[in-house]
Amino acid sequence: MIRIFALAALGLSLALPASAQFGRARAGGDILDKADADRDGYITREEYAAARAAQFDRMDRNKDGSVTRADFGRLARFKPDAVDRLMSLLSAADADQDGRITRAELEAAPMPVFERGDRDGDGRLSRDEVEAVKAQRKTRR
Repeated sequence: MIRIFALAALGLSLALPASAQFGRARAGGDILDKADADRDGYITREEYAAARAAQFDRMDRNKDGSVTRADFGRLARFKPDAVDRLMSLLSAADADQDGRITRAELEAAPMPVFERGDRDGDGRLSRDEVEAVKAQRKTRR
């Protein structure tokens, strides 16, 4: 389940140019930094889901309606191991295991990082909860 977050948080960074760093994209920033659409200091479940959907659009580089290894051609040339890790992570959202992640599969996928990050169970992530999630990710690297 934790791998679904990786699709959201790491997927974008791997889909961007080869200068992107695993877990954070230089040009796009962290999903948690982008998700607070109304800038009220909280990320709701809906905002988080919308941010994941926006990342899907950026990852689907060939605009065929699904994310596959083919969407990471440039990155694969420079960092094939990163693409291998990404594809492994994407497989967690690939409900039918066909090697293609569709928008519907992503939308249906659980959001374990959101769930784990929402420590007080109020259905939204505060700035403190977001920072705790980021710190936890840094520890895992």
